[in-house]
Amino acid sequence: MNGQINGLLKRFVFLQKNLIELNKLLSLCLLLSVNHVFSQVPVAPTEIPAKPVVFEKKPSIISIPIDISIEDLQGKINTGMPNLIYEDNSFEDNQNDELKAKVWRKGNLIFTSVVNDVLTYEVPLKIWAQKRISVLGVSQAPATEFELKLKFSSKFGITSDYSIQTITNGLGYEWITKPVLKYSYVEIPIGPVIGKLISNNLATFAKQIDQTIKENYSLKPYVLEAWNTAQKPFLASEEYNTWVKLEPLDVYFTPLKAVGKSLKSTFGLKIFVETLVGTPVYTPKQILTIPNLKSVSSISDVFEVQLFNVISYEEATKISKNMFLGQVYDFKNGKYKIEVTDLEIKADGEYLSLITTTKGSFKGQIFLKGIPVYDPVKKLVVLSKTELDIKTKNILHKAGAWLLEGTLEKKIESEFGLPVTEIIEFGKQSVLQTINSEISKGIKMKGEIFSVVPDQVKVAENGILATVIAKAKVELVVKGM
Repeated sequence: MNGQINGLLKRFVFLQKNLIELNKLLSLCLLLSVNHVFSQVPVAPTEIPAKPVVFEKKPSIISIPIDISIEDLQGKINTGMPNLIYEDNSFEDNQNDELKAKVWRKGNLIFTSVVNDVLTYEVPLKIWAQKRISVLGVSQAPATEFELKLKFSSKFGITSDYSIQTITNGLGYEWITKPVLKYSYVEIPIGPVIGKLISNNLATFAKQIDQTIKENYSLKPYVLEAWNTAQKPFLASEEYNTWVKLEPLDVYFTPLKAVGKSLKSTFGLKIFVETLVGTPVYTPKQILTIPNLKSVSSISDVFEVQLFNVISYEEATKISKNMFLGQVYDFKNGKYKIEVTDLEIKADGEYLSLITTTKGSFKGQIFLKGIPVYDPVKKLVVLSKTELDIKTKNILHKAGAWLLEGTLEKKIESEFGLPVTEIIEFGKQSVLQTINSEISKGIKMKGEIFSVVPDQVKVAENGILATVIAKAKVELVVKGM
Protein backbone atom coordinates (compact mmCIF):
# COMPACT_ATOMS: atom_id res chain seq x y z
CA MET A 1 0.00 0.00 0.00
CA ASN A 2 2.74 2.39 0.95
CA GLY A 3 4.47 1.61 -2.33
CA GLN A 4 1.37 2.59 -4.31
CA ILE A 5 1.06 5.85 -2.43
CA ASN A 6 4.72 6.66 -3.02
CA GLY A 7 4.27 5.92 -6.72
CA LEU A 8 1.30 8.29 -6.96
CA LEU A 9 3.22 11.01 -5.13
CA LYS A 10 6.13 10.68 -7.52
CA ARG A 11 3.80 10.91 -10.51
CA PHE A 12 2.10 14.01 -9.02
CA VAL A 13 5.45 15.73 -8.43
CA PHE A 14 6.53 14.89 -11.99
CA LEU A 15 3.25 16.20 -13.38
CA GLN A 16 3.53 19.34 -11.27
CA LYS A 17 7.04 20.00 -12.58
CA ASN A 18 5.82 19.51 -16.15
CA LEU A 19 2.92 21.89 -15.55
CA ILE A 20 5.35 24.49 -14.20
CA GLU A 21 7.59 24.10 -17.27
CA LEU A 22 4.55 24.23 -19.54
CA ASN A 23 3.37 27.38 -17.79
CA LYS A 24 6.81 28.96 -18.28
CA LEU A 25 6.75 27.97 -21.94
CA LEU A 26 3.26 29.42 -22.43
CA SER A 27 4.32 32.62 -20.67
CA LEU A 28 7.39 32.90 -22.88
CA CYS A 29 5.30 32.34 -26.02
CA LEU A 30 2.81 34.96 -24.88
CA LEU A 31 5.62 37.42 -24.18
CA LEU A 32 7.18 36.75 -27.56
CA SER A 33 3.88 37.16 -29.34
CA VAL A 34 3.20 40.49 -27.63
CA ASN A 35 6.70 41.68 -28.48
CA HIS A 36 6.21 40.39 -32.03
CA VAL A 37 3.26 42.72 -32.55
CA PHE A 38 5.30 45.87 -32.02
CA SER A 39 8.77 44.97 -33.22
CA GLN A 40 8.39 42.41 -35.96
CA VAL A 41 10.65 43.30 -38.90
CA PRO A 42 8.83 43.20 -42.26
CA VAL A 43 10.47 41.03 -44.85
CA ALA A 44 12.47 43.09 -47.31
CA PRO A 45 10.68 43.35 -50.65
CA THR A 46 12.09 41.48 -53.60
CA GLU A 47 14.53 43.83 -55.27
CA ILE A 48 13.57 44.79 -58.81
CA PRO A 49 16.56 46.02 -60.79
CA ALA A 50 16.28 49.42 -62.45
CA LYS A 51 15.34 49.23 -66.11
CA PRO A 52 17.81 50.45 -68.74
CA VAL A 53 17.37 54.18 -69.12
CA VAL A 54 16.28 55.33 -72.56
CA PHE A 55 15.80 59.02 -73.27
CA GLU A 56 13.63 60.33 -76.07
CA LYS A 57 15.71 61.60 -78.97
CA LYS A 58 14.85 65.20 -79.74
CA PRO A 59 15.58 66.88 -83.07
CA SER A 60 17.59 70.08 -82.95
CA ILE A 61 19.16 72.44 -85.44
CA ILE A 62 22.83 73.38 -85.46
CA SER A 63 23.17 76.51 -87.54
CA ILE A 64 26.27 76.77 -89.71
CA PRO A 65 26.87 80.32 -90.91
CA ILE A 66 28.56 80.36 -94.30
CA ASP A 67 30.72 83.40 -94.92
CA ILE A 68 32.25 83.51 -98.39
CA SER A 69 34.74 86.30 -98.75
CA ILE A 70 34.20 88.18 -102.01
CA GLU A 71 37.94 88.70 -102.16
CA ASP A 72 38.44 84.94 -101.75
CA LEU A 73 35.84 84.25 -104.43
CA GLN A 74 37.52 86.75 -106.73
CA GLY A 75 40.81 84.96 -106.20
CA LYS A 76 39.25 81.55 -106.95
CA ILE A 77 37.80 82.82 -110.22
CA ASN A 78 41.08 84.40 -111.27
CA THR A 79 42.98 81.22 -110.44
CA GLY A 80 40.57 79.16 -112.52
CA MET A 81 40.48 81.43 -115.56
CA PRO A 82 43.12 80.81 -118.27
CA ASN A 83 45.32 83.64 -119.46
CA LEU A 84 44.41 83.01 -123.11
CA ILE A 85 40.65 83.39 -123.19
CA TYR A 86 39.90 83.39 -126.92
CA GLU A 87 41.75 82.48 -130.12
CA ASP A 88 40.72 82.74 -133.80
CA ASN A 89 43.40 81.71 -136.29
CA SER A 90 41.38 81.82 -139.50
CA PHE A 91 40.40 84.60 -141.87
CA GLU A 92 37.69 82.43 -143.38
CA ASP A 93 35.58 81.52 -140.34
CA ASN A 94 32.78 83.63 -138.89
CA GLN A 95 31.28 84.11 -142.36
CA ASN A 96 34.62 85.04 -143.93
CA ASP A 97 35.21 87.97 -141.61
CA GLU A 98 38.87 88.02 -142.72
CA LEU A 99 39.89 88.57 -139.09
CA LYS A 100 42.19 86.71 -136.77
CA ALA A 101 42.24 87.49 -133.05
CA LYS A 102 43.65 86.44 -129.71
CA VAL A 103 42.33 87.58 -126.32
CA TRP A 104 44.34 87.45 -123.08
CA ARG A 105 43.62 88.52 -119.57
CA LYS A 106 45.62 91.67 -118.95
CA GLY A 107 44.79 91.62 -115.26
CA ASN A 108 42.53 90.03 -112.70
CA LEU A 109 38.77 90.02 -112.57
CA ILE A 110 37.65 92.74 -110.17
CA PHE A 111 34.26 93.03 -108.46
CA THR A 112 32.87 96.54 -108.78
CA SER A 113 29.54 96.30 -106.93
CA VAL A 114 27.47 93.88 -104.86
CA VAL A 115 23.68 94.14 -104.55
CA ASN A 116 21.87 91.32 -102.70
CA ASP A 117 23.02 88.16 -104.48
CA VAL A 118 24.17 89.86 -107.71
CA LEU A 119 27.82 90.81 -108.22
CA THR A 120 28.99 93.14 -110.96
CA TYR A 121 32.59 92.93 -112.11
CA GLU A 122 34.94 93.64 -114.98
CA VAL A 123 37.85 91.84 -116.63
CA PRO A 124 40.66 93.81 -118.34
CA LEU A 125 41.71 92.19 -121.61
CA LYS A 126 44.53 92.54 -124.09
CA ILE A 127 43.56 91.79 -127.69
CA TRP A 128 45.66 91.11 -130.72
CA ALA A 129 43.83 91.39 -134.06
CA GLN A 130 44.89 90.90 -137.65
CA LYS A 131 42.68 92.06 -140.51
CA ARG A 132 43.13 90.91 -144.11
CA ILE A 133 42.67 93.77 -146.54
CA SER A 134 42.48 93.29 -150.33
CA VAL A 135 42.97 96.26 -152.67
CA LEU A 136 43.11 95.80 -156.43
CA GLY A 137 43.83 92.13 -156.01
CA VAL A 138 46.63 92.74 -153.57
CA SER A 139 46.10 91.37 -150.04
CA GLN A 140 47.77 92.54 -146.89
CA ALA A 141 47.15 91.60 -143.25
CA PRO A 142 48.19 94.32 -140.84
CA ALA A 143 47.93 93.55 -137.11
CA THR A 144 47.24 95.65 -134.06
CA GLU A 145 46.96 95.35 -130.28
CA PHE A 146 44.59 97.16 -127.94
CA GLU A 147 42.94 96.83 -124.54
CA LEU A 148 39.41 96.88 -123.16
CA LYS A 149 37.33 95.89 -120.15
CA LEU A 150 34.58 93.29 -120.33
CA LYS A 151 31.73 93.81 -117.88
CA PHE A 152 29.58 91.08 -116.35
CA SER A 153 27.02 90.49 -113.65
CA SER A 154 26.60 87.17 -111.85
CA LYS A 155 23.69 86.04 -109.70
CA PHE A 156 24.96 83.69 -107.02
CA GLY A 157 23.13 80.76 -105.48
CA ILE A 158 23.62 77.30 -103.98
CA THR A 159 22.34 74.17 -105.71
CA SER A 160 20.87 71.08 -104.07
CA ASP A 161 24.22 69.31 -104.62
CA TYR A 162 26.05 71.96 -102.53
CA SER A 163 27.73 73.69 -105.48
CA ILE A 164 28.02 77.45 -105.81
CA GLN A 165 25.99 78.31 -108.88
CA THR A 166 26.26 81.50 -110.89
CA ILE A 167 24.13 82.82 -113.71
CA THR A 168 26.40 85.25 -115.54
CA ASN A 169 25.38 87.83 -118.13
CA GLY A 170 27.58 90.07 -120.24
CA LEU A 171 26.95 93.76 -119.69
CA GLY A 172 29.14 95.02 -122.52
CA TYR A 173 32.64 96.38 -122.80
CA GLU A 174 34.64 99.55 -122.40
CA TRP A 175 37.65 100.54 -124.54
CA ILE A 176 40.90 101.24 -122.77
CA THR A 177 42.69 101.81 -126.09
CA LYS A 178 40.70 101.65 -129.32
CA PRO A 179 41.75 99.28 -132.10
CA VAL A 180 43.26 100.93 -135.17
CA LEU A 181 44.91 99.23 -138.13
CA LYS A 182 47.72 101.00 -139.95
CA TYR A 183 47.60 100.28 -143.66
CA SER A 184 50.37 102.12 -145.47
CA TYR A 185 49.87 105.64 -144.30
CA VAL A 186 46.22 105.18 -143.50
CA GLU A 187 44.73 104.36 -140.09
CA ILE A 188 41.71 102.14 -140.42
CA PRO A 189 39.43 102.00 -137.33
CA ILE A 190 38.25 98.44 -136.74
CA GLY A 191 36.39 99.11 -133.50
CA PRO A 192 32.99 98.19 -134.93
CA VAL A 193 34.32 94.88 -136.27
CA ILE A 194 36.07 94.00 -133.01
CA GLY A 195 33.09 95.21 -130.99
CA LYS A 196 30.79 92.89 -132.92
CA LEU A 197 33.20 90.03 -132.36
CA ILE A 198 33.30 90.68 -128.62
CA SER A 199 29.53 91.10 -128.33
CA ASN A 200 29.03 87.80 -130.12
CA ASN A 201 31.35 86.06 -127.66
CA LEU A 202 30.19 87.63 -124.39
CA ALA A 203 27.92 84.64 -123.76
CA THR A 204 30.91 82.32 -124.24
CA PHE A 205 32.97 84.31 -121.77
CA ALA A 206 30.07 84.29 -119.28
CA LYS A 207 29.66 80.53 -119.60
CA GLN A 208 33.36 80.06 -118.95
CA ILE A 209 33.09 82.11 -115.75
CA ASP A 210 30.13 79.99 -114.58
CA GLN A 211 32.02 76.78 -115.29
CA THR A 212 35.13 78.01 -113.47
CA ILE A 213 33.13 78.82 -110.32
CA LYS A 214 31.26 75.49 -110.43
CA GLU A 215 34.50 73.51 -110.70
CA ASN A 216 36.38 75.44 -108.02
CA TYR A 217 33.79 76.28 -105.40
CA SER A 218 31.74 73.57 -103.67
CA LEU A 219 30.46 73.49 -100.10
CA LYS A 220 29.91 69.73 -100.11
CA PRO A 221 33.33 68.73 -98.67
CA TYR A 222 32.72 70.91 -95.61
CA VAL A 223 29.16 69.70 -95.04
CA LEU A 224 30.25 66.10 -95.56
CA GLU A 225 33.01 66.53 -92.99
CA ALA A 226 30.57 68.03 -90.50
CA TRP A 227 28.13 65.17 -91.18
CA ASN A 228 30.76 62.50 -90.52
CA THR A 229 32.11 64.29 -87.47
CA ALA A 230 28.62 64.42 -85.96
CA GLN A 231 28.36 60.61 -86.13
CA LYS A 232 31.05 60.14 -83.50
CA PRO A 233 29.82 60.29 -79.86
CA PHE A 234 31.65 62.77 -77.65
CA LEU A 235 32.19 62.71 -73.90
CA ALA A 236 29.97 65.10 -71.94
CA SER A 237 31.00 64.09 -68.41
CA GLU A 238 34.10 62.10 -67.58
CA GLU A 239 33.05 61.76 -63.94
CA TYR A 240 29.79 59.96 -64.77
CA ASN A 241 30.89 58.57 -68.15
CA THR A 242 28.02 60.23 -69.99
CA TRP A 243 28.15 60.77 -73.74
CA VAL A 244 26.30 62.75 -76.38
CA LYS A 245 25.56 61.25 -79.77
CA LEU A 246 24.36 63.26 -82.75
CA GLU A 247 22.46 61.69 -85.63
CA PRO A 248 22.25 64.00 -88.68
CA LEU A 249 18.95 63.97 -90.56
CA ASP A 250 18.75 66.84 -93.05
CA VAL A 251 20.57 69.92 -94.28
CA TYR A 252 18.90 73.27 -94.97
CA PHE A 253 20.19 76.60 -96.26
CA THR A 254 19.05 80.15 -96.75
CA PRO A 255 19.63 82.05 -100.03
CA LEU A 256 22.97 83.79 -100.44
CA LYS A 257 23.04 87.50 -99.66
CA ALA A 258 25.82 90.03 -99.93
CA VAL A 259 26.73 91.63 -96.61
CA GLY A 260 29.67 94.01 -96.67
CA LYS A 261 32.55 92.22 -98.36
CA SER A 262 31.04 88.76 -98.02
CA LEU A 263 28.38 86.51 -99.42
CA LYS A 264 26.49 85.03 -96.49
CA SER A 265 24.15 82.10 -96.03
CA THR A 266 23.16 79.87 -93.14
CA PHE A 267 23.21 76.12 -93.23
CA GLY A 268 21.07 74.20 -90.76
CA LEU A 269 22.05 70.68 -89.77
CA LYS A 270 18.98 68.93 -88.37
CA ILE A 271 20.03 66.26 -85.91
CA PHE A 272 18.77 63.93 -83.21
CA VAL A 273 20.53 64.53 -79.90
CA GLU A 274 20.84 61.46 -77.69
CA THR A 275 22.44 61.17 -74.26
CA LEU A 276 24.01 57.88 -73.23
CA VAL A 277 25.31 56.41 -69.97
CA GLY A 278 28.46 54.34 -70.32
CA THR A 279 30.97 54.25 -73.14
CA PRO A 280 28.99 53.75 -76.36
CA VAL A 281 29.93 51.22 -78.98
CA TYR A 282 31.08 53.17 -82.01
CA THR A 283 32.15 51.70 -85.32
CA PRO A 284 33.58 54.37 -87.63
CA LYS A 285 31.74 54.45 -90.93
CA GLN A 286 32.64 56.99 -93.57
CA ILE A 287 29.52 58.57 -95.03
CA LEU A 288 30.00 59.48 -98.69
CA THR A 289 26.47 60.51 -99.64
CA ILE A 290 24.28 63.00 -97.82
CA PRO A 291 20.72 64.25 -98.43
CA ASN A 292 20.17 66.99 -100.98
CA LEU A 293 20.29 70.52 -99.71
CA LYS A 294 16.88 72.08 -98.98
CA SER A 295 16.30 75.79 -99.43
CA VAL A 296 14.37 77.63 -96.69
CA SER A 297 13.75 81.29 -95.96
CA SER A 298 15.18 81.16 -92.43
CA ILE A 299 16.81 78.74 -90.00
CA SER A 300 16.35 78.66 -86.25
CA ASP A 301 19.55 79.08 -84.31
CA VAL A 302 18.13 77.42 -81.18
CA PHE A 303 19.97 74.24 -80.28
CA GLU A 304 18.39 71.97 -77.66
CA VAL A 305 20.43 69.34 -75.88
CA GLN A 306 19.49 66.96 -73.10
CA LEU A 307 22.18 66.19 -70.54
CA PHE A 308 21.92 64.70 -67.10
CA ASN A 309 23.61 64.41 -63.76
CA VAL A 310 23.72 61.29 -61.61
CA ILE A 311 22.77 61.45 -57.93
CA SER A 312 24.30 58.29 -56.50
CA TYR A 313 22.22 56.30 -54.04
CA GLU A 314 24.93 56.87 -51.44
CA GLU A 315 24.58 60.63 -51.88
CA ALA A 316 20.77 60.42 -51.89
CA THR A 317 20.93 58.36 -48.68
CA LYS A 318 23.25 60.90 -47.05
CA ILE A 319 20.98 63.82 -47.95
CA SER A 320 17.89 61.92 -46.80
CA LYS A 321 19.46 61.01 -43.47
CA ASN A 322 20.06 64.70 -42.79
CA MET A 323 16.37 65.28 -43.43
CA PHE A 324 14.83 62.40 -41.49
CA LEU A 325 17.13 61.02 -38.77
CA GLY A 326 15.72 61.94 -35.37
CA GLN A 327 12.34 62.92 -36.80
CA VAL A 328 9.45 61.81 -34.59
CA TYR A 329 6.04 61.07 -36.08
CA ASP A 330 2.93 60.53 -33.97
CA PHE A 331 -0.26 58.70 -34.82
CA LYS A 332 -3.74 58.44 -33.34
CA ASN A 333 -3.45 61.85 -31.68
CA GLY A 334 -0.16 60.99 -30.02
CA LYS A 335 -1.11 57.51 -28.87
CA TYR A 336 1.67 56.01 -30.97
CA LYS A 337 5.03 57.55 -31.77
CA ILE A 338 7.96 56.43 -33.87
CA GLU A 339 11.39 57.94 -34.39
CA VAL A 340 13.49 57.46 -37.51
CA THR A 341 16.88 56.03 -36.57
CA ASP A 342 18.23 55.04 -39.96
CA LEU A 343 17.36 55.33 -43.64
CA GLU A 344 18.69 53.90 -46.89
CA ILE A 345 17.68 54.58 -50.50
CA LYS A 346 17.83 51.97 -53.24
CA ALA A 347 16.39 51.36 -56.69
CA ASP A 348 13.18 49.37 -57.04
CA GLY A 349 12.29 49.26 -60.72
CA GLU A 350 11.05 52.74 -61.61
CA TYR A 351 10.60 53.52 -57.90
CA LEU A 352 12.94 54.71 -55.20
CA SER A 353 12.85 52.39 -52.20
CA LEU A 354 13.19 54.04 -48.78
CA ILE A 355 14.22 51.53 -46.13
CA THR A 356 13.31 53.34 -42.91
CA THR A 357 14.41 52.00 -39.51
CA THR A 358 12.35 53.21 -36.54
CA LYS A 359 12.06 52.86 -32.78
CA GLY A 360 9.26 53.68 -30.38
CA SER A 361 5.78 52.27 -30.84
CA PHE A 362 7.08 50.34 -33.81
CA LYS A 363 10.58 48.99 -33.69
CA GLY A 364 11.89 47.68 -36.98
CA GLN A 365 12.07 48.54 -40.67
CA ILE A 366 9.38 50.09 -42.82
CA PHE A 367 9.74 49.79 -46.59
CA LEU A 368 8.32 52.71 -48.57
CA LYS A 369 8.62 53.47 -52.27
CA GLY A 370 7.87 56.45 -54.49
CA ILE A 371 8.50 57.75 -57.99
CA PRO A 372 11.04 60.61 -58.15
CA VAL A 373 9.94 63.70 -60.11
CA TYR A 374 11.18 67.25 -60.45
CA ASP A 375 9.13 69.92 -58.67
CA PRO A 376 9.73 73.25 -60.50
CA VAL A 377 8.24 75.24 -57.60
CA LYS A 378 10.40 73.70 -54.88
CA LYS A 379 13.27 73.19 -57.34
CA LEU A 380 13.80 69.79 -55.79
CA VAL A 381 13.58 66.16 -56.81
CA VAL A 382 10.60 64.98 -54.79
CA LEU A 383 8.60 61.78 -54.40
CA SER A 384 5.20 61.10 -55.91
CA LYS A 385 2.82 58.16 -55.49
CA THR A 386 4.58 57.23 -52.26
CA GLU A 387 3.26 54.03 -50.70
CA LEU A 388 4.16 51.22 -48.35
CA ASP A 389 5.61 48.11 -49.90
CA ILE A 390 3.00 45.31 -50.11
CA LYS A 391 4.96 43.00 -47.77
CA THR A 392 5.23 45.80 -45.26
CA LYS A 393 1.46 46.29 -45.48
CA ASN A 394 0.84 42.61 -44.77
CA ILE A 395 3.02 42.70 -41.65
CA LEU A 396 1.52 45.95 -40.40
CA HIS A 397 -2.00 44.55 -40.67
CA LYS A 398 -0.98 42.37 -37.73
CA ALA A 399 1.68 44.42 -36.00
CA GLY A 400 0.63 48.06 -36.31
CA ALA A 401 -2.52 48.81 -38.23
CA TRP A 402 -2.28 52.45 -37.13
CA LEU A 403 0.66 52.80 -39.53
CA LEU A 404 -1.62 51.99 -42.47
CA GLU A 405 -3.60 55.23 -42.33
CA GLY A 406 -1.32 56.88 -44.91
CA THR A 407 0.03 59.47 -42.50
CA LEU A 408 3.61 58.26 -42.71
CA GLU A 409 3.66 58.15 -46.52
CA LYS A 410 2.25 61.67 -46.75
CA LYS A 411 4.72 63.04 -44.23
CA ILE A 412 7.71 61.39 -45.91
CA GLU A 413 6.54 62.55 -49.35
CA SER A 414 6.03 66.15 -48.22
CA GLU A 415 9.45 66.36 -46.53
CA PHE A 416 11.58 64.45 -49.04
CA GLY A 417 13.60 66.58 -51.46
CA LEU A 418 16.91 66.32 -53.26
CA PRO A 419 18.37 69.71 -54.29
CA VAL A 420 19.13 70.19 -57.99
CA THR A 421 21.00 73.50 -57.97
CA GLU A 422 24.26 71.67 -58.52
CA ILE A 423 22.62 69.60 -61.25
CA ILE A 424 21.55 72.74 -63.12
CA GLU A 425 25.01 74.26 -62.76
CA PHE A 426 26.62 71.00 -63.84
CA GLY A 427 24.35 70.85 -66.87
CA LYS A 428 25.11 74.46 -67.76
CA GLN A 429 28.86 73.94 -67.57
CA SER A 430 28.66 70.68 -69.53
CA VAL A 431 26.64 72.28 -72.30
CA LEU A 432 28.91 75.34 -72.42
CA GLN A 433 31.94 73.11 -72.73
CA THR A 434 30.23 71.03 -75.41
CA ILE A 435 29.06 73.92 -77.60
CA ASN A 436 32.36 75.77 -77.45
CA SER A 437 34.74 73.08 -78.56
CA GLU A 438 36.63 72.21 -81.72
CA ILE A 439 35.16 68.97 -82.98
CA SER A 440 37.69 68.60 -85.78
CA LYS A 441 40.41 70.63 -87.44
CA GLY A 442 38.89 73.77 -88.92
CA ILE A 443 35.39 73.06 -87.53
CA LYS A 444 34.48 74.64 -84.23
CA MET A 445 31.21 74.89 -82.32
CA LYS A 446 30.50 78.31 -80.88
CA GLY A 447 27.50 79.06 -78.74
CA GLU A 448 25.89 80.58 -75.70
CA ILE A 449 23.20 79.25 -73.34
CA PHE A 450 19.99 81.14 -72.71
CA SER A 451 18.00 78.49 -70.83
CA VAL A 452 18.80 75.54 -68.55
CA VAL A 453 15.95 73.72 -66.84
CA PRO A 454 15.65 70.30 -65.16
CA ASP A 455 13.42 67.89 -67.03
CA GLN A 456 12.92 64.19 -66.35
CA VAL A 457 14.06 62.18 -63.35
CA LYS A 458 14.71 58.49 -63.86
CA VAL A 459 15.82 55.64 -61.63
CA ALA A 460 18.91 53.90 -62.98
CA GLU A 461 21.19 51.16 -61.77
CA ASN A 462 23.98 53.51 -60.70
CA GLY A 463 21.86 56.32 -59.31
CA ILE A 464 19.08 58.82 -59.87
CA LEU A 465 19.42 60.43 -63.28
CA ALA A 466 18.20 64.01 -63.31
CA THR A 467 18.05 65.26 -66.88
CA VAL A 468 18.66 68.86 -67.86
CA ILE A 469 17.30 70.51 -71.00
CA ALA A 470 19.60 73.25 -72.19
CA LYS A 471 18.68 75.63 -74.99
CA ALA A 472 21.48 77.48 -76.67
CA LYS A 473 22.36 79.42 -79.76
CA VAL A 474 24.96 77.39 -81.56
CA GLU A 475 26.98 78.02 -84.69
CA LEU A 476 29.36 75.72 -86.46
CA VAL A 477 32.24 77.87 -87.64
CA VAL A 478 34.04 76.48 -90.67
CA LYS A 479 37.41 78.09 -91.36
CA GLY A 480 39.62 77.94 -94.40
CA MET A 481 36.92 77.83 -97.07
